[in-house]
Amino acid sequence: MQRNDVELLFAEHAKAVHAAVYRLTLDSAAAEDATQEAFVRLITRPPKDDSNVGAWLKRVAVNFAIDTLRRTNRQKPLGDWEVEEQPNPDVSDTTLSDELTVALARLKPDHRAAVLAVDRDGMSYTDAADLLGVHLNKLKTDLLRGRRALHDILKGSALAGDGRKE
Repeated sequence: MQRNDVELLFAEHAKAVHAAVYRLTLDSAAAEDATQEAFVRLITRPPKDDSNVGAWLKRVAVNFAIDTLRRTNRQKPLGDWEVEEQPNPDVSDTTLSDELTVALARLKPDHRAAVLAVDRDGMSYTDAADLLGVHLNKLKTDLLRGRRALHDILKGSALAGDGRKE
């Protein structure tokens, strides 16, 4: 593979690869590392079938991120995060609120990735399963467990839907 080819592929796919990994890790540095690793592997061990290099790059980066998370005991401690309560948060905004970001960080990485891919990014179950490299049934299980865990974490929050504190 020529240097120009890699540069063109990087320009075309780097943001999407980074976004796919960020959905899993919620860590920009980890997403950058995984993106870089995917492009290094593109140079050192290119795919046999280069018909869909973008999907291959995402798959390599997501696998790298999952392996890294497993090596670091799946989750980093959250520390002492303090979230200011807002009586009526603007849930129409497409960016994630601080409260939701903290709640998502508490989910297992597989559950978080499934929830973000399907619920935030609007991917079909099949597309999300392909992106994450899991069987469709595992994606559905992770999605269900992730949604339940999020519901439990956010119970009583305005983000939970009823706005009441319990």
